[in-house]
Amino acid sequence: MDISMYEKEGFMVISPLGRIDSMTSVDLGDWVDQNVSPPKCNVILDCSQVDYVSSAGLRVILNLMKLMKRHEFVFSICTPQEHVRELLDISGFASLIPVYGSLEDCIVKK
Repeated sequence: MDISMYEKEGFMVISPLGRIDSMTSVDLGDWVDQNVSPPKCNVILDCSQVDYVSSAGLRVILNLMKLMKRHEFVFSICTPQEHVRELLDISGFASLIPVYGSLEDCIVKK
């Protein structure tokens, strides 16, 4: 799994590429541990290039949300593909984590 990170208007934007499944979720979790923990600013997970999320992937997202809340920072998700958005809705994650249609909306509605 490729993961890029960049800063935009005071937010750390994490942009994984590909699937977040039982194989790659470990990589994403390790990456978060190395690059985000402890957080120093608000984080946006850009899911525009994520084509699949398994229950293991949801667990990593949940752990990231808990980390951010523990340190009193904002965590949100932007631009999920339609089937990933449906998963976030059905699983109840969209009621726990703000999900926006664009990166700009995440930043404005912080």
